[in-house]
This record gives sequence, structure tokens and C-alpha cells, in this order.
Amino acid sequence: MELLPLSLLAGVLTVLSPCVLPLLPVVLAGSAAGNRRAPYIVIGSLAVSVVAFTLLIKATTALLGVPSNVWLIVSGSLVAFIGASLAFPKIWDTISSRVGLQSAAGSLADRSVSKTGTARSVLLGLSLGPVFTSCSPTYGLILAVVLPADPGEGIANIISYTLGLSAVMLAVAIGGRSVTKRLGWATDPEGTFRRGLGVFLIIVGLLIATGTIRSVEAWLIDRGLLGAVVIEQGFLDSMGESESPDAAEAEIPSFLRQSFPETDWSKADPAIAQTLSGGPPKDGIPAIDDPSFVPVDDFGNPDDVQALLVVGKTEAKAYPYNILVWHEIVNDTIDGTPIAVTFCPLCGSAVVFERMLPGGQVTTFGVSGGLLESNMIMFDRETETLWQQSTGMALAGKHYPHELELHRFQLLTVGEIKELYPEAVIQSDDTGYSRDYSRNPYSGYDESDSFYFSPSDVDARYPAKEIFVAFTVNDTTAAATRRTSTESGSPSPRLTANW
Repeated sequence: MELLPLSLLAGVLTVLSPCVLPLLPVVLAGSAAGNRRAPYIVIGSLAVSVVAFTLLIKATTALLGVPSNVWLIVSGSLVAFIGASLAFPKIWDTISSRVGLQSAAGSLADRSVSKTGTARSVLLGLSLGPVFTSCSPTYGLILAVVLPADPGEGIANIISYTLGLSAVMLAVAIGGRSVTKRLGWATDPEGTFRRGLGVFLIIVGLLIATGTIRSVEAWLIDRGLLGAVVIEQGFLDSMGESESPDAAEAEIPSFLRQSFPETDWSKADPAIAQTLSGGPPKDGIPAIDDPSFVPVDDFGNPDDVQALLVVGKTEAKAYPYNILVWHEIVNDTIDGTPIAVTFCPLCGSAVVFERMLPGGQVTTFGVSGGLLESNMIMFDRETETLWQQSTGMALAGKHYPHELELHRFQLLTVGEIKELYPEAVIQSDDTGYSRDYSRNPYSGYDESDSFYFSPSDVDARYPAKEIFVAFTVNDTTAAATRRTSTESGSPSPRLTANW
């Protein structure tokens, strides 16, 4: 129970976290209702939501395989809906009457809903729980380590965390209400102020539902604007050092713990401590699981676009860079063999792996949102083991320290594929996602000498972004630059990119 005081403090400090501060006006908006009980209803519902969401996320991810970000989508949608009801009051009146919110609760509840928006306050509080719980390293530790190991202790810590959070939020809500009470125009349901708050809630709800709010948080964290998270993480680190100097858990970046609560963090490469958030959260860059293809002659972009080519016994498939740069992973099969075609735009590494985990289990891979030495970290969806994209080595989780099997591929231009493999098919722009595949989101990055995320060591013998081709000859790994390949008389500087 040594975490209880820290859990209480974590709840207090969460209010000052960069991902919660934008939500304070949301709480104030709900507390500014005409009902004097509104602050208590909103914060009470928030407290219930935090505890319920914690148990729900553990149950659904463990038993049903429901990704945790599904609940953030639901949460954000509710916040946006409540914002719409504030911006357009007649929407709420129409919906509440049609679904029987008023008549079902009798005449007293009827007056309460129609005049004070009690049901709306409850919904607002409930919808914020999933968002608030994503902002604390201590909460991530409880969820990932304490709760599975000791449910009783885990629940006690979650309640302690919730009490700290609720106490501060209630003070904020009551204080905000006391201010708005003196300003009659702020509580007018038809007034400009309430409508403006409604529009603000719609925007925040969409940021939550799309995961963008976590990207904003990651951007702030990467630039040192951690707020209270620094204090909280410092306590966790000091506790880890005093209890077990060799404990791997203290070395796991907090954003990874929060994003991967099901990962077995007791098995981890020490290097994972250097992992940085790339900005987009887990699955924020969506891998493609069901790619569609067209004949290579129907490719609608220039022939000088590079592509990864995988050739099987009966088929040849090409995966162009203009799609890979947006999605980074394509889960597919070639002649019945499950493969993962991967590409990291920040370091230029392109590798094809077989989607077979140690033990023979087939999986699909997703983009974790983490970077190690400017290289993308993947995760498998069966065990949430984290894998280094450039090497295929497991970094943390059930399958550490295993290595994924490589699958033979070539790196060619589309024009070369048309010439050498005219029967090939190439991945279509019809991916199911709305992206401008004719545009490079990292335009100019390859030509510059700078890095978005600088590696710890740069070899001064070569230009920083010199392209190398890595290959194996008689069990010996070798590498050659594009310049060396060209000078050696290779028919293409890319053709030798062949495992």
C-alpha cells in the first residue's frame, strides 16, 4: 500500500497536466448550469467514471480484446454531443423528450432535466473519466503493474487517485460556479457565452475522439512542458530506485506504460528507456490490415516512386513508398505466408518480416507511437510486445528477446518493377483512409541534414542520411551505400536491397 499517498498526490497533480488543462473549461461549462448541485453532479460522475473506466479497460482488453482507444472515441463523442446540446439548446430538449428522459423520472426529474440539465451534467462527468486517466504516470503504473498483480491494492490506489483528482476538480468547479453566478449572462442557456462554451466542447470532444489531444500532450512532453508530470515521475523513479535498483519498470517511459497496459514490462531491453514519443499515439499512424491491389501498369503516380517488391511462387506484390510513408506498416500475405511490410520515414529503413510470433502464433503489427534512435517501434496485437522496426528485435514484452523472421524483398522503382515484373500487382490508393498519397508528409526531410529526433550517435564518415543497402552473404551481414552500389555496376542503386 506504499503507493496510496503517491496515488492521492497523483490525482491532485493530474489537474495540472498538459492534457487536462484544456479540459478545465469543459468542467466549468458543466458546472455553470442553473442547478446549484451541478458541480457536485459533474465531479461525482467524473469520480465514478474514473473507477468504472479503470475496471472496464482491464476487463475489455483482457477478455474481449477491445482496444483502450475505443473508449476514448466514445468519451470524445459524448463530450462533443454535450457541446452540441449547449451550443444548440433545442437539440437537448428534443432528444431528451424523444428518448423519455423526462417522463421516465417523473414530474420532479422532468423539471430537473428540462431546466437544469441534470442528465447532461451526469453524462459530462462520465465522459471525462477516460481522458483524465490518460494523463498520469502513476495511474499508468497502477493499471499496468499493480492492478493485475493485486486487484485489491490496485483498486485501493485507483480510489485514492480518484479522491485526489475529485477534490481539486470540485474546488475548481465550485470556484468557477461562484464566478459565473455573479455574471448572469454566463448562465443564460440562450446566451452567447453558453453557446461559445458549447462550440469549445465540440472541438475538445473531436480532439479526444480522434486521439489528437494525446498528440498535443506528447508534443508538450517532448519539449519539456511537462507541468506536474515531472514531479509525479520523479517520485515514481525515486521509489523504484529505493525499492529495487535493478527493477526494469522504473526505466519504462511513462507514455509507453499508459499506451500499453497489457505489455509484460518485467521483460525489457534497458535501451527502451531512451524511447521518445513521436507525437502520434498508439495506432495514431494506422497500419493497413486489408490492402487492395491493382496491376502495376495502372499505378497512377510517377514511375520513379520507390516500392518494396515481394515475389512469391505464384504472385509478385509491390508496396509503394507514397503509401508506406503515411501508414508505415502493411499487414498482408504472399502465397499464403503472412508478412508485415514496414517502413520508417524518419530513418528510411524498409524491412519485410514474417508475421509469425515465437511459438507459431500469427499476428498483425501496429505503430506504437514510440521511437528509438529515430526508428519506429512496432507492436504485435496478440501480446503487445514491442519490436524495433529496423532490426526485428523485441524490445519489451512477452517475446523479449526474440527476433522476427525476415522475408525476402527488393527495393525498386515502380518503373523497374514494370520492366522486370510486368505481371506484378501494386498496392492501391484505395486504403480506406483519407490521405493525399500524391503528397509526402515529410517533404524535404530526406534532403536536409537535420533530424526531427536526433540519434545518439552519427557516423561522420557519411552524410547523415546516406542510403545504405543491407544484405546477408553466407551468414555474413554486409552493407553498401547507394553510391557504392552504383559505382559497382549494379543495374540499379536499389536493386541490391534484397534479403
